[in-house]
Amino acid sequence: MKRPVKDFSFTCSAGFLLMAAALLYLDGQALALQGALACALHELGHWLAIRRLGGRVYRLRLTLVGAEMSLNPRYPLSYWREALAALAGPAASLLCAALAARWGLYLFAGVNLCYGLFNLLPIYPLDGGRSLLCLLSNFGLTGAERAAHWTSVVCSGLLLGLGWTAWSRWGNPTLLCAALWLAIRALRAD
Repeated sequence: MKRPVKDFSFTCSAGFLLMAAALLYLDGQALALQGALACALHELGHWLAIRRLGGRVYRLRLTLVGAEMSLNPRYPLSYWREALAALAGPAASLLCAALAARWGLYLFAGVNLCYGLFNLLPIYPLDGGRSLLCLLSNFGLTGAERAAHWTSVVCSGLLLGLGWTAWSRWGNPTLLCAALWLAIRALRAD
């Protein structure tokens, strides 16, 4: 008897589970739960756009550094549509921020605003970096991948500087850790 081919899989890495447990344990303001809800709504924005644009998601993996959504190669998207799908997540985050602020949920609005704006940075693999690569490729620019790569390297370097400033001035290493991860990803992609 043949086993049916799975159309969708969902996995969580051990790093994600450890991070989630630590955040939930240490969180006194329920910020971790609001962050998790903001992330889920962001990914839902991607998923809805992919479906609407004719694509299909076959894998969602939660990792220590975020969610990874993979498109089913049987339902490819053009560069233009893939860029729209990448921008749909930040759009969902910004819409949630506006609605939450209107309803007086200012902490949730701030979490969504930060998440949406951060993901718009033109650094691959963030949504802004993905959409930049797709748009450059769509216009058939020679060296589109190289231009997107060096944009990622430069922007992650600038973000490292901001992260270092935040850590040295206010003792908060969060942005520095995120920037370091993005810089390593950008440099390894060469």
